[in-house]
Amino acid sequence: MTTAPKSRHDQLFKDLIGTFLPDFLGLVAPAPAARLDLSRWKLLDKETFTDWPEGRRRELDLLAEVALQGEDGTALVHVEIEARSRPGLGLRLAGYYMQLCLRHGRPVVPIVLCLRRGRAGVSVEQVSDTRLGPEIACFRYYAFGLAGCRAEDYLAREEPLAWALAALMQPAALRPAEHKLACLRRIAAARLDDLPRFLLVNCVETYLQLEGRDAAELKALEADSGDEEVRTMRKTWAEQLEEKGMEKGVEKGIEKGGRQMLLRLLGARFGPLTEEVRRRVEAIRSVERLNEMAEQILVARSLEEMGLR
Repeated sequence: MTTAPKSRHDQLFKDLIGTFLPDFLGLVAPAPAARLDLSRWKLLDKETFTDWPEGRRRELDLLAEVALQGEDGTALVHVEIEARSRPGLGLRLAGYYMQLCLRHGRPVVPIVLCLRRGRAGVSVEQVSDTRLGPEIACFRYYAFGLAGCRAEDYLAREEPLAWALAALMQPAALRPAEHKLACLRRIAAARLDDLPRFLLVNCVETYLQLEGRDAAELKALEADSGDEEVRTMRKTWAEQLEEKGMEKGVEKGIEKGGRQMLLRLLGARFGPLTEEVRRRVEAIRSVERLNEMAEQILVARSLEEMGLR
């Protein structure tokens, strides 16, 4: 059995949690979830904060605004996705929490999702400042460690998100092929729109990739049990993934051409470019942003004005 490359973790789970946020809160933070109106929520634009104390700029993984239950106002849900629990994670989350409170002035629910390592299941973790003796400050946050959880427990849950997350958990008695088929059966039987279903299947297919005997057993189990819905769903997933791959390749080609064009225009407008300016342009991954900067060249008086120095 193989697993997804590290580079794919973040975006896959941002998409998944961003679509199934009510499910996620119900699984991880049921107490705050009970005080929120989970029928009224939206994802916020990506926010960048200083990573205290290093001073590096860092983009938050996921930030959502959720209406409060029975009253005016909203709260924020901040989720960080980590392949494994790391030293200093709690302090970094505390820094983001303070900055979010200062910027937005609203309650914040901080959550860390650990995919591979960390305490199993849901827990409330804390970091304390005791450097001068007594505890001066304490910060608590929700943590959800998938590794070590029993897959069967989450396959029995009502939340569709739980069935996809079960793919990263350890089954108590199921063989790998049975484990994967159980996840897919739950998804196939649910009443879901195409996009949510695709995201759930994508998680299972990404984190429960079977090889050799396990792959052959899955194929035999599907045939013997007549899981036509599962086979159709997997075929549709594969076709959509291929189509998305083609679209992504075209988009990347457009981005690359846009960066090259922007560099040529900048050189013609402002003269030879430094390596720092070139690195900043190469870091742009938005076609829209590249187009905006190309238009800005016509009126900008300096690279500083364009934010490239």
